Amino acid sequence: MRILTAMASPSQEEIGSAVRAVSDLHMATVHDEHARATDHAAANLCSDAGLSVAPPWLHQLINEAIQIGYAAALRDVRDGDFDDDIREWRPYLSEG
Repeated sequence: MRILTAMASPSQEEIGSAVRAVSDLHMATVHDEHARATDHAAANLCSDAGLSVAPPWLHQLINEAIQIGYAAALRDVRDGDFDDDIREWRPYLSEG
């Protein structure tokens, strides 16, 4: 039995809703202190993925989604969630 035969195209309303949700999350997550780093990371990933040919709204959506993830990762590192991992990955940082 085949459960999913074809994927339906999203409606304009659904696309708009997704864009607004990502935009809202971006505003709540990416703060000024990390804006430059998140923008740089997203630009590199979007460039590597060849998104320059994507429609501008899609490029912005993907860019903001990447920035959200990067900002969350920076927050986790800042909060010490990866301290043990970082010492393992880069033991010379704790030497001294």
